[in-house]
Amino acid sequence: MAKGWSRLYVPLPIRVVGLLIVGLCLGLAFPKNAIVKGLYISGTYFPKTIVTFAAFFIFFLLAAAMAKLILFHKERAGKMFGLILTMYVVMGGISLVYATAWISVLSDIPFALPGQKVPGVGAWVAQVGHTFADVLSQQPLLQALVGAMLIGWMCAKIPALRPIAYGFVTAGDWILKFFKKLLWYYPIMIGCLAIGIPMKFGVKGIALYGKGVLWVMIITCVWVVLMMTACRIFTKRTWKQILSYYGAVWPTGFGTGGSYDTLAINIISAEQDLGLDEDVAEVSIVFGTVLNKNCSTMSVLIVTIICAKLLNIPLSLTEILMLIPPVMILGLESPGIPGGAGYFMSPIVAVMLNVPDHAIWITTFVACYSGLVPMFSTAGNTTDDGVVGALLQDCFPRLIGKTKGGDTAAAAHAN
Repeated sequence: MAKGWSRLYVPLPIRVVGLLIVGLCLGLAFPKNAIVKGLYISGTYFPKTIVTFAAFFIFFLLAAAMAKLILFHKERAGKMFGLILTMYVVMGGISLVYATAWISVLSDIPFALPGQKVPGVGAWVAQVGHTFADVLSQQPLLQALVGAMLIGWMCAKIPALRPIAYGFVTAGDWILKFFKKLLWYYPIMIGCLAIGIPMKFGVKGIALYGKGVLWVMIITCVWVVLMMTACRIFTKRTWKQILSYYGAVWPTGFGTGGSYDTLAINIISAEQDLGLDEDVAEVSIVFGTVLNKNCSTMSVLIVTIICAKLLNIPLSLTEILMLIPPVMILGLESPGIPGGAGYFMSPIVAVMLNVPDHAIWITTFVACYSGLVPMFSTAGNTTDDGVVGALLQDCFPRLIGKTKGGDTAAAAHAN
């Protein structure tokens, strides 16, 4: 019986895409049907619940991530900890600026809204800082975001407070387990929410969703090519090693749609295909699974534009640029499960854009951040982890205690 059921198992991404298509078709064919409307409403309950407890979840997840990195990895990773953290933060910032540049080309949103004075560079930087400071002082979600990182770091660093740090770690693990346990419901919820796109917005909604997927595919795939090229130029990895690694990990990340589900094959391929030392591969990829959601954050900016167009919310490139700091911070601990970025970043985006109805924004956002979007995002996220490991091993050997022998071994592996 067990073997029979195992043969009937359909992978999660296929279920998500399948039910997404079903939902879009139902909403388009039966926009006024009471049962179809009821299915859509049922799908909104879970995202609305997430909105209610978003500050709680964000606080414990970020505090747990910060505490875990300091408590469990700093001594083992040594100097690699600070270096990897810096590399992932820098990569997150660069990727969002890169995505914003693409947005200026692909979309028709203005630099500033009509009637607003276009600021100079200095005035724009001051405006971004002022806006972020004002929102931070007034909004509990962003307060939880920043406060969690500070408290998690403090509790892990001060010996007397370390029991609290371990408590944060336990709470964070339980929250992630909770969401993993509900993954069976995720495709159903996406199918129900997808009904709302054509039901509310007609063919225009489906067209905008398709445009968003196309933009995500272009931006993330070009990013992957750039990262492969950077790996070849700045490290000692050969094209054979790089292509072997991407050939194993990219399809796995795309197929699972979740960083945690790709973790094992990512470490193995980084060692066997990319030729990284065991400790470098494990530290860079484990850290990356927690810290690196750069392709997800790029996709968040794209989905933000699509949702703004669907809900007729005025949006400018200046406001997209203002989203970069909070989205980058939240990307450091967005759960590595399918659609995790949609759950945890959409409330922050709603706050920053001051949207009139947070619940409608978030349910629309979660629906649009589904299907192929998290699949392309995860494929990019996970392969970036291996590139960071290669940069770490080949560009900073002395800082991480590596000798020329390690380079020789990598070369021998490539041959």
